[in-house]
Amino acid sequence: MLTFLLFSSGVIVYYILVPMARQASGDLAALIVLSAQTWVELPPDTRPDFEDELYLQHGLSLVSAEAQLKPVRYKSPYLRFLETALSRRLGQEIQLLDGGTADDWAWVDVPMAERTVRIGFSSKHNDASPPLAVLLLLLGGSMITLISSLLLVRRQTYSLAQLASATSRFGRGERPESLPEEGPEELAVLARNFNRMTGQVQQLLTNRTTLLGGISHDLRTPIARLQLALALLDEKSEPELINGMREDLQEMDLLIRRTLELARGLEGAPQDEQLLDLAAFLAEVVADYRQQPVAIEWADPPPCPMRFSPLALRRVLSNLLGNGLQYGDGKPLEVRLQCDGAMAEIQILDRGAGIPEAQLEAVFQPFFRLEGSRNPATGGSGLGLAIVRQLCDLYGWQIQLVPRQGGGTKACLSLPNSRSEKNSH
Repeated sequence: MLTFLLFSSGVIVYYILVPMARQASGDLAALIVLSAQTWVELPPDTRPDFEDELYLQHGLSLVSAEAQLKPVRYKSPYLRFLETALSRRLGQEIQLLDGGTADDWAWVDVPMAERTVRIGFSSKHNDASPPLAVLLLLLGGSMITLISSLLLVRRQTYSLAQLASATSRFGRGERPESLPEEGPEELAVLARNFNRMTGQVQQLLTNRTTLLGGISHDLRTPIARLQLALALLDEKSEPELINGMREDLQEMDLLIRRTLELARGLEGAPQDEQLLDLAAFLAEVVADYRQQPVAIEWADPPPCPMRFSPLALRRVLSNLLGNGLQYGDGKPLEVRLQCDGAMAEIQILDRGAGIPEAQLEAVFQPFFRLEGSRNPATGGSGLGLAIVRQLCDLYGWQIQLVPRQGGGTKACLSLPNSRSEKNSH
């Protein structure tokens, strides 16, 4: 750092201060010579007025050269430049003289028309203080460098912030707008590759959904024919076989519908959010399950205005309530709602066998089942919680499964209050 300061100071002095001092001393030398020449050529009766004007306008004092003065001992670089400039203009060696008083004035005897005119001026006339000038220039340069750096960094960080926001939205399943492919080459290439990647991924997702939709359509047609054929069969001949086949067809239809739900979970962006009372909405969802043989404990909380997608939230709650009822060992299910200004949390608590801690995240993977058999009556399709996770990621919700002390599982669904965020902006 010290080396940099010394180098910068040397550059400033050599390339800025020295040329400025030479120019200023040359201007003063020209003014002194011109003033002496003008004074000599003026009529004697007008000279006093000229002397007064010269002092007021330029700070120069013009007197007759009678007493002998000694040369100035200490000469700043500026005064040395002034001596050189005067000598060059007058064609002879000129020395600056000390007035012998306590002031800081210097004098110069100018030979003009067989006369000598003595002109005095402050020794700091147009002089620049090198330390102060270096300090000011360094401060000015530092401020310019700092402001330029801040602008450059802000430009870079703005591009990176755009990229971070786009990747976050893309990670939630939304399709971000194309990033501007501008700026430094590295960022432009990064934005270009990101735009190409998002386009390719969206194309793959669209092709996947189209493919699954076609498969679903093709499979449902023979399933419908089989169901019609079963309806026409005489159930008295083989009632158990016919009922089993009917259940198998229903399971196939459910699996197809769940697979399509999972495939469509990454498409589009949440566009159906509404400002509703979350407490009333949750009470309505719970009421739909009150006809189940398992009791559901629910205490109506105070109103909780939130902005959310009712369709998506109903699908999430239906999966969580269905899991709680199915795996709760027939014990009462408890539903709670906690709401504050920034966040709302829905808790669904059961007293079933629970989920091993090592598999709390694995249950959100598609087709993962804790129960080893493929019996839908005991293990489900393995897609319910996967759909829950995708919908939560799409809408910015948080879902977490926590083991309960004494057995059972607590499903915690957290919804940020986007209503307050929108109003704050």
